[in-house]
Amino acid sequence: MTPKQVALLVVGGVAAALLILALVLCIRPYDVPEFVEVDSSESAFLIPLEGDTTNQAAFQSVEFLREKKVAAKRVQIIHRWSQTGFLPPSGHWIPTVRVIKVDRRPVTREWTKSHTTGTKSRDEAISAESRDSVGFSIGVGCTANIPEDLAAMYLYSYPSKSLAEMMDGEVRNRIHQVIAEKAGEYDLFTLPAKKNDIMKAVREDVIPFFKKKGIEITTLAMLGGLTFDNPEVQKAIDDAAKAAQLRVVAEAKRAAQEVENKTLLLAAEGKAAAAKRDAQSKVEVELVKVEGEAKTRILAAEAEAETMRKVTDAKAYEAQKAAEAPEVFLRLRMIEMETQRVKQWNGQYPNYLIHLGGSPAGSTGIILPPLPSVEGLKTPTGTDKR
Repeated sequence: MTPKQVALLVVGGVAAALLILALVLCIRPYDVPEFVEVDSSESAFLIPLEGDTTNQAAFQSVEFLREKKVAAKRVQIIHRWSQTGFLPPSGHWIPTVRVIKVDRRPVTREWTKSHTTGTKSRDEAISAESRDSVGFSIGVGCTANIPEDLAAMYLYSYPSKSLAEMMDGEVRNRIHQVIAEKAGEYDLFTLPAKKNDIMKAVREDVIPFFKKKGIEITTLAMLGGLTFDNPEVQKAIDDAAKAAQLRVVAEAKRAAQEVENKTLLLAAEGKAAAAKRDAQSKVEVELVKVEGEAKTRILAAEAEAETMRKVTDAKAYEAQKAAEAPEVFLRLRMIEMETQRVKQWNGQYPNYLIHLGGSPAGSTGIILPPLPSVEGLKTPTGTDKR
């Protein structure tokens, strides 16, 4: 290769290198797409980072945030080139918008005195004092979330804090404030009976207060009872509660005994009334029976008297007729006797018929019982006697 050809190759290589260097120095870096994922439990707001003064002034309004709320679950961040040097590649891509996400998932906190029952392994009970400056603590449970329609309000009220941070901060402090104020209205021995009133005051204050700030508190309750700082005070309270409980038990037993006594009395009165009614019923039944028997006897006596009267009248009538016509009366009596004899006759004739006086047709006859048959009787000589 000649020197001229070598020189041409060197010049060409230098030119190519210079061309490549020029291209490198004039080309900007590639704008890599940027995306933000939005979970189903999150609300996203696409906030412009650049704009005129009017838009910047309206950034803090709730209506502005509501207008910038996006429903998409994947949002692309738009970039622009920011030149920082003389050469074209001197600079970088910067976002023109910002995606702010609000986590709406419920958060629960249990602020208790025990290290094993609360959300955190430490004493987080709410401390307060009674009206007579007796210190105590109380456990509180609270659950809150951010509704979809209040996400813009929450972002406006707390643009840089999560719901968990708000629960451990402002929400807990507000609850503490109301408990301390309300507990200061009661003395030591009145305080235990006012626990429900204290929690009612807490709910009436805290729930609407944070609703206006975009936080919906769904549960706010006392955990356990009051725990007094001084063990002696706690013991006195426990003893008083125990004595009150014993009084309640004794009163319940007394009331139960009264009920049992009344029940027994009512049962005895019922039995006595039943016995009385039973005796009255028996007397009434016996009285009815006696009255019935007496009426029956009276009716029988009246019937018997009536019969005797009729018999007497009949006898008197017969005597009268017999006196008027004795022959006719005697004949009638004979006919009645003969009729009676015919009715009782068994079809056999008597062996003997004795007539007493007069002719057989007109005399009175007496029928004698039949005598043994003489058939077969033997005479002393051995012959039949006929």
